[in-house]
Amino acid sequence: MKRTSRELGRISRDILNNRYRIPMGAFVAAGLITAVIRLPFSSPENDFQTVPQLVITLLAEFLIMLISQVLKAGVVQVHLNMTRAKEFHLLQIFNPFRAGTDRYFGASFLLCVLFILCCLPFTSGSVYFYLTDTTPFSICVLALSGLLSLALILLLLLNYTFVLFFLLDYPQMKVMSAFGECRKMMKGNQGRFLILLTGFAGYGALIVCSLGLASLWAAPYMTQTLVTFYLDCTCELDRIPVRDYGSP
Repeated sequence: MKRTSRELGRISRDILNNRYRIPMGAFVAAGLITAVIRLPFSSPENDFQTVPQLVITLLAEFLIMLISQVLKAGVVQVHLNMTRAKEFHLLQIFNPFRAGTDRYFGASFLLCVLFILCCLPFTSGSVYFYLTDTTPFSICVLALSGLLSLALILLLLLNYTFVLFFLLDYPQMKVMSAFGECRKMMKGNQGRFLILLTGFAGYGALIVCSLGLASLWAAPYMTQTLVTFYLDCTCELDRIPVRDYGSP
């Protein structure tokens, strides 16, 4: 059954009801671990770096980004187990580091590379803008390059957001197979997912306005909604005893 984003949101809130503590803890733990790892590379003395130091810092940031993605896969594992009425606990955020770690790092690496490639048009437009005088043409180049990057990033999200979900569910699946299966699943579901992502914009604004405090509640809800959407696309949600808001 293809449920609407409103139905998926209500089902997600039902699943989280009275069980927020562990998903919230998983989100906080993943964020804190990433922040602690990044701490040595964000000190004020790193503002004035030589070229080799800058290269090392950029490589470190890329590695930290990969670790962050793998930790997010662990957070998703917590939500998947909770939704499937299986045992779920905080330490499950480390599950991707215990088995098949190369698969998660490989998928995260490809996703990060694709994201960087999507940002290249805007990066190039920005460089051109700052190297030339501010003219209507340079402003147009900057705006158009930004729109192109935004469109490419959106296309990336619509096709490959759930790659790590497939790797979690299928321990023997190869990285490229996960990308293919994810793209196949999203055919016919991209419109629904776009509406879902648009709905998340309000939560993003709430997080910004609350200086990040609202993320303690918003982030677990958004992750749970993604999990619910994924299970709806694979038809597994039909076999899970959840309240169906689409029924009379």
